Amino acid sequence: MVTVWDEAMPGAPRVVLVYGPLAPGAEVFAGQRALAELFRLEAAGPATGIGDGPRIAELLGYGAHLVGHCTGATASLYAAATAPHAVRSLTLIEPCAVRATPGGLHGAPPRPARLDPRIRPATLLTADWPKLIVNGAPGGPYDARRSCVHPTPPGYGEQLADALGARHLRVDDAGHAPQRDRPGPVNAALRRLWQG
Repeated sequence: MVTVWDEAMPGAPRVVLVYGPLAPGAEVFAGQRALAELFRLEAAGPATGIGDGPRIAELLGYGAHLVGHCTGATASLYAAATAPHAVRSLTLIEPCAVRATPGGLHGAPPRPARLDPRIRPATLLTADWPKLIVNGAPGGPYDARRSCVHPTPPGYGEQLADALGARHLRVDDAGHAPQRDRPGPVNAALRRLWQG
């Protein structure tokens, strides 16, 4: 299923936003709708992991910026590794099903997944498009307000950013959906990435 938000001029850059099965559909990216004045936003999902990677790669068509959240980030990582020519930039928000080690990228506990051997840092490092990893950093006030459940273990974002040569953004007072909880800093980073 694809939801399109497009208030931009014809020919505006495309952005594919991929959400996971636990998200409230495309609304997990509702905070990014303001960016539809400059970009054509296409929210797709739910993506449960690497098995959805080929479908996401097809959605990229001849080229789009790619953003994945939660298990949608895993599908996006697979899509980027298999169709790097179609990726303009890659953003992974709270990538909870992948961890980085010196030997490559692997499924992360508690639900280990077998990742395709093509998903290796070397494959993605050779791509000439920018990469961004975004993590929420829930604190006392956030947890008290939201009863936060934070399935991405601390440090995964930083490890993945190091492995991929990506920029890392930590969004304070935000949980597992920082793009929803604090869209301001996330949108500013996305706009810089997409216009860069």
